[in-house]
Parts: sequence; C-alpha cells; structure tokens
Amino acid sequence: MEVHIKILAWLHIIFNAVYAVLGISIFLLFLFFGLGASALSRDIVPAFLVSGMGAFFGFFFLIFGLPGLVLGYGLLTERGWSRALGIVFSLFDLLNFPMGTILGIYGLIVLFNEETSLILSR
Repeated sequence: MEVHIKILAWLHIIFNAVYAVLGISIFLLFLFFGLGASALSRDIVPAFLVSGMGAFFGFFFLIFGLPGLVLGYGLLTERGWSRALGIVFSLFDLLNFPMGTILGIYGLIVLFNEETSLILSR
C-alpha cells in the first residue's frame, strides 16, 4: 500500500502543479497584455483592467493549486494529517470531470484502506 500512497502523492503534485503553473502563466500573460494595451492606447485604464483580470484569474488558479501540492508533500513524507486532507481533496476532485474524478476515486480507495491508516499514523 505504500506504493499506492506514493503514486497518489505524485499524482496530486503533478495535477496541482499544472494549476499553479497555469495561474502564474495567466498572471504574467495578462500583465504583458495590459502593458501592451496601455502602450497602444496611451491610456492607463486598459492596463489596469487587463492586468487586474489577469491577477484575479491567476490568483484563482494558484489558490487551487498550492493546497494540492502541500497534500502531495504530506503524502510523500507520510504525515498523519495528510490522510484527512487527502480524503477531503478526493471528494472535491470527484467534481472535476474526467481526470479529477479518476484521481478522486483512486484517492478514496487508497486513503480509506486500513493499511494506509496504519502507515500514515506512524
């Protein structure tokens, strides 16, 4: 079962790293578009609007990615708190169709196993 915990940890790290990188990319992309819009129109309002949208959406994706990375770290290092957090995240992953649903089902199977409970409570 230790192998399944490690697999689940790496899946969470990879899956949520995509969200974190996407958030940073959106933020930077909209920042540059805002600067370009400001330079083309010679007005500062488009820069604030476009950069503000990028900051909002980038922050949104980053907020969704970082806790999953913490969960992956907790599962890799076999922390006791990672089982409860993993169950909560797996329930939320069920709503993210199709890859999140698969990850959520796999996470629930692994984390509700009695052997996993013993491993993570050491």
